[in-house]
Amino acid sequence: MANIIKLKYGSGQPANGSLKVAEVALDLTHKIIYTSTNGSDIVEMAGGTVNWDNIVDVPDSIQIIIDGNIPEYVDLETLANQVKANADAIDALESWQKTVDTDLAKIKADILKNAGEIADNAEQIGKNVINISANADEIADLGGRVGQNESDIADLQDALNGDLTGLVLAGSYSAATNLITGVRSEAASAGFKEDTALNQYLGADYAGYYFIVDAPGTLANTGSPARADGEEALVGDWLVADATHWLLFHFATETTVWGTINGDIGNQDDLQAQFLTKMDVDAEIDGGTYA
Repeated sequence: MANIIKLKYGSGQPANGSLKVAEVALDLTHKIIYTSTNGSDIVEMAGGTVNWDNIVDVPDSIQIIIDGNIPEYVDLETLANQVKANADAIDALESWQKTVDTDLAKIKADILKNAGEIADNAEQIGKNVINISANADEIADLGGRVGQNESDIADLQDALNGDLTGLVLAGSYSAATNLITGVRSEAASAGFKEDTALNQYLGADYAGYYFIVDAPGTLANTGSPARADGEEALVGDWLVADATHWLLFHFATETTVWGTINGDIGNQDDLQAQFLTKMDVDAEIDGGTYA
């Protein structure tokens, strides 16, 4: 009899501290996936859309199934090895996170020293608000380029990259047209609308919202003055509002490796039809329950 592995599951959001870093929990009542970024917080996993034709490095055993050349068996060991391929990258990311945590106090001190009008950044982030006041004397000539104010704004962007848990997903954005393409209900109540430019949404009311790029291109109309205009954005990158600008954070890659795909493969009806001819559809994976 095959082994059965179940993910941790329950109803509603898990309690803080109940999940380890990258541990997965399923809310079976509301159909939501949760994990933790640091062992203390609980975050909801947001899926994305992957163009199946752009997937690279598909294992041969899966490609055979996609092509309809079904073998006598499915090589599960090959699939498992592919999943493990990103272990080194995950270790490097965890190491980078530890470095950011160690240097965070110094970075915050440098930001406060060189930008007198930026309020207590750590307190604002803790309140889920990124509300960076403009320092007219020191940042007047930025012209959309973070690096032009010596290293202070670059340090700020590094700090934000290390602690983005207070942001609110507003929807999707096309860098090809430089217009909003989709608005979530939380953002619609704040006034965001589809087919509008980002520079229409500046000020403290919009700080902390972010859009995920769904079409690549050259950014325009990202603020006044605009920091991100002229930068190249890829699918998966983030545009984050800091009250007076929209900042670009690169999280995307130009191709997707099989081992990094998330979401529900069960939505791929053609592939699932092939799997059902060779795999036990009644098998369960059970990680227990969460508090």
